[in-house]
Amino acid sequence: MYAALFEASMKADDVEFLSGMVLQLDVTIRKLVVEEQELSLKLGAARVQELKEFWDQELTPDEDAEFKRTLDYWEKILIRTWAHLSRVHHSRAQVGQTFMKLNSKL
Repeated sequence: MYAALFEASMKADDVEFLSGMVLQLDVTIRKLVVEEQELSLKLGAARVQELKEFWDQELTPDEDAEFKRTLDYWEKILIRTWAHLSRVHHSRAQVGQTFMKLNSKL
């Protein structure tokens, strides 16, 4: 009996924790998307396209090395923002999967 109560309590706590994580991750994603849009406007479409090619690793090793030497502060910030967005999207997907697993057991 106590084990069942503890398990139900733990699941409720898990759900509450995951719900909080989802909210925090969604807020972070929205903030980063706004930051990405502002930086993209600042840098211009052509340069952002070049940065995307760099980010997607479409450059040869020589082009990559040369490109890294040309990066300015705002371009590095945009790349950092993309990296952060990628990590946050991955975390959000993992939380969603965990939520689905927990819901299937409730």
